[in-house]
Amino acid sequence: MVTMQHRVLDKPLMAFSVPEEIAKIKQGEQWKHARRGAVTLSKNADLRMVLVVLSQGMEIHEHHAEGPITVYVVEGSIKFHAADEELTLPAGSLLSLGGGIPHDVHALDECAFIITVIQPHGAA
Repeated sequence: MVTMQHRVLDKPLMAFSVPEEIAKIKQGEQWKHARRGAVTLSKNADLRMVLVVLSQGMEIHEHHAEGPITVYVVEGSIKFHAADEELTLPAGSLLSLGGGIPHDVHALDECAFIITVIQPHGAA
């Protein structure tokens, strides 16, 4: 039997242990089968924060967010392609990208990064 744990996503004040969240992802079924995983840390009318963990060579194919985003690389390194530019981002790197711009991500090695999406007014 699988027990679903419900996470409160929209409290006024939230704190996370990122290493613990990464460990939880790596213990999950999605990681065991696909060698990738993600968890939404926070989501409200203004922003969404998602922790993503990818094994080496995994990709997130081209997509876009309606609002602007930031990406903070916690572990490993990624290649980020957007607006005819390609950036290699090691752990500790932070980038910002305007809303609506197509982008993709390639894991250069096992990595973890946090995406923050600013929700445009009227989006949910």
